[in-house]
Amino acid sequence: MTNRSLVVALSLFLALITACTNSPGLPPAPDPRPTEVSSIPPTTIPQVPAPSPETVRHIGKLSLPLTLHRPRAAHTATRLADGRVLITGGFRSAGTAEIPIRSAEIFDPQTMNFTPVSDMIEARAGHTATLLPDGRVLIAGGWGEDGRLSTVELFDPPRNQFSAAASMSAPRAGMTATLLPNGRVLFAGGDLARNQPQLIAEIYDPQTNRFVPSGELNHGRFSHTATLLPDGLVLIAGGRSDNEGTVLTEAEIYDPASEKFVLAGRASRVRHKHAAILLQDGRVLIAGGSDAHDWEGQYRSAEIYDPQTGTFTPTADLHNARFKLRDAAVLLNDGTVLIGGGHRQLELFNPQSAEFTEVGQVADDYYFATLTHLQDNRVLIVGGYNGDIQPNSSAWIYDYN
Repeated sequence: MTNRSLVVALSLFLALITACTNSPGLPPAPDPRPTEVSSIPPTTIPQVPAPSPETVRHIGKLSLPLTLHRPRAAHTATRLADGRVLITGGFRSAGTAEIPIRSAEIFDPQTMNFTPVSDMIEARAGHTATLLPDGRVLIAGGWGEDGRLSTVELFDPPRNQFSAAASMSAPRAGMTATLLPNGRVLFAGGDLARNQPQLIAEIYDPQTNRFVPSGELNHGRFSHTATLLPDGLVLIAGGRSDNEGTVLTEAEIYDPASEKFVLAGRASRVRHKHAAILLQDGRVLIAGGSDAHDWEGQYRSAEIYDPQTGTFTPTADLHNARFKLRDAAVLLNDGTVLIGGGHRQLELFNPQSAEFTEVGQVADDYYFATLTHLQDNRVLIVGGYNGDIQPNSSAWIYDYN
């Protein structure tokens, strides 16, 4: 065949290929990605500019797993003044039972090791832990071996020991503890017993080692969040008012000056077992949680509370539905929020773009895990339990340096 004949034949072949490709009779190729099915209605996402690279540096990386001395979930993790992290209590599983534990350990970010310290005075899970201005840690309430607890203890870092403190006026579990600007601690909500929410708030004064009543909630609630706002007020959001299915939209504001709670608008939907984080601009991100169906009602939705207007506004959805993550969200130095817990996928929220980005994955969907922001711009991820209610002994470091 001559060169001219070869060129003509090649041209005809290419024309035939083009015609077939552009033919309207060919059906489109099937999309191999599975269609997401969700019972949660879609959220209207505001149109906002893309994130500034000067503000958001990068998404970071996740370390290989570290190992705790004890599996634990529904524990606390508190960064001490020297940068170490105190991890207390939680529960272990025995068949279908969730048994509170007394053990505690400390994570040293310099050596990357967990070291056991003396046991707490009482076994407890679902308690609170608050770093006081003098460096001690106030451990309060939660579920004990015989039910809800009113007892309180203090951890002294120099001695690595726990000692008894004054007790609360009544047992509380599922409550919040908020360090106020004056150094005292507000305890709000929680329940005394099944279907008995605690309306009376209490203030702990570390100078006198005393609890005193301080105002009454408009709605009894547990599994809610409490967020200290820049002006010293405290936002109380969501929660459950009983064990029969009543989950709240109503929010309240606590004023330390008047020691009163006032209603502060309604969230876009009922929500409990969620996370709430103060953003750098003074607004509050509220993410995840669930409705009264609990496991079957987990949310992908998120919203933002603006204290200037007193309103809740829906923002972008999370990539993954999640709940039981109250202590599993932290504000990073660049203004983004790292969210873990309730799902194996970590997500990063950028307030400028109002978008969530998936940034890493741990081994399982860990519920009631903790995230702690370390002094060197890393985040410690600890414990939690999986879908079979089995606590785990793993920990990870999320490094965004």
